[in-house]
Amino acid sequence: MHSGATNDVRETIIRESARLFLANGFRGTSVKEITEAAGIGRGTLYWYFKSKDDILEGVLRKFEKEFLEGVIEAVKEADGDFTEKFRVFNKYATEFARDNRNISLAFNTLLNEIVGTNTEAEKLAKAIWERYRLFFEGMLEDGKREGIVAQHIDAGLYAHIVVAAHTGMLMQWFIHGKNLDVRLFVKTFRDVLFSAIAAEK
Repeated sequence: MHSGATNDVRETIIRESARLFLANGFRGTSVKEITEAAGIGRGTLYWYFKSKDDILEGVLRKFEKEFLEGVIEAVKEADGDFTEKFRVFNKYATEFARDNRNISLAFNTLLNEIVGTNTEAEKLAKAIWERYRLFFEGMLEDGKREGIVAQHIDAGLYAHIVVAAHTGMLMQWFIHGKNLDVRLFVKTFRDVLFSAIAAEK
């Protein structure tokens, strides 16, 4: 099987699984439903994934690769100080959520099912969240050195708050999006976060 076709089938399985996991939950989604949604046979699915748990890990890794690694790279490439990098961070996170609704929501909602299971998926999800938190903590420490972030800010604690706030913001956006001025909502969210950490001028 050609690598291009292989990647296409694998991506289709992950995409359809994320959609089904979001709609029915991980436990509430059967392998049969996944194969039907992906338009493949059971044998083909097991060629790419050992089990439904393996598919779940694929969904989590897709989020890590496309969101987390993407936002880290975008911030690293951004010219300017913390203010500009914070703007790029929020822009990337917002646009990713807009363009990848199912994978964004699935990653967050699936945590409710896998936390406490002591599975590889739980360990992977926790590692991804910790990597995300440490990345933002590093951004805050850089901002403190630049004099943009207030010196009294606990970067580690605030990074936890930002990760949690972003998760909640996404949920509000997706639930109430039709009744929100999304551009103003996102800008206000960014400004509130920034005002809480900015050094006095």
